[in-house]
Amino acid sequence: MLGTIAGTVGPRPELIAFAWLAVLCIALATIDLIVYRLPDQLTLPAYPVIAALLAGAALLNSEPDRFLRAVLAGIALAAGYLVLALIRPGDLGLGDVKLAGPLGMVLGWAGWQSVLLGTALSFVLCGLAGAVLLAVRRADARTALPLGPFMVCATFVVLLVTPGQ
Repeated sequence: MLGTIAGTVGPRPELIAFAWLAVLCIALATIDLIVYRLPDQLTLPAYPVIAALLAGAALLNSEPDRFLRAVLAGIALAAGYLVLALIRPGDLGLGDVKLAGPLGMVLGWAGWQSVLLGTALSFVLCGLAGAVLLAVRRADARTALPLGPFMVCATFVVLLVTPGQ
């Protein structure tokens, strides 16, 4: 996965932020699949680390507007997920809300279209997985699926398709 990201992004400073988040997200997705939790010990430190790495990339690239967009996207995506979690408390966990911020920052680095596409793709992928599980009778309508792995997958699919608009 890291090789694919490096090949797509190329030798640009934001590669460090993307690669760091990819490694973290492998751990987060695995944990979420096993125990249906995204631990604060991993999600919360991602905020300052990703912000610092993207700030450094913005300085090196002379792209402060891109950094501002990334921060705003992280805030917007986390806020949007928080609203969804408050509307349907049992259906979306606060770990997903906390993960949305760092994912939103890297998607925001690529552009607002990437933020929208990554968000929509997260829910589409989760819905498709649920439909497949229903079809093969491995789940019923009450079966919960962890959203985190789909958020991670969607984010990196979008970044690989549109690394920097």
